[in-house]
Amino acid sequence: MNQLQIVVEKIYKPHFDVETDEFVDKSPYSPYERRCIRYECRCRAGACFAGNAQFKQHIKSKTHKDFITFYKKYYKEADDALVTCRDLLAEKELLLRKNEKLVEDNRVLLEIIKEHDEEFQECI
Repeated sequence: MNQLQIVVEKIYKPHFDVETDEFVDKSPYSPYERRCIRYECRCRAGACFAGNAQFKQHIKSKTHKDFITFYKKYYKEADDALVTCRDLLAEKELLLRKNEKLVEDNRVLLEIIKEHDEEFQECI
């Protein structure tokens, strides 16, 4: 029985440890998890892992240790900027929708005023 399997891939981001003021590796997987999400690490091109065992093996590499050491210097600002851009785009879209609704409401109210304008003129 042949079936296609959906591959979900995310970018791995280390966690910030408040006590030591450094970024540390924390496994994104729970123990014995099935159907693990595949993570891509930016420590080098093509580095990815798809399970707890592969993650533990990957974090032992020298390139990954260097990546964690310099994450704050090279990658943190870019990740924060992407999150900020995504939030601002969502806010912009909501404001555009709200603006369209208000313009439509304004148009309807102007039509009502024009319909009743003659009645108002007769009262004066």
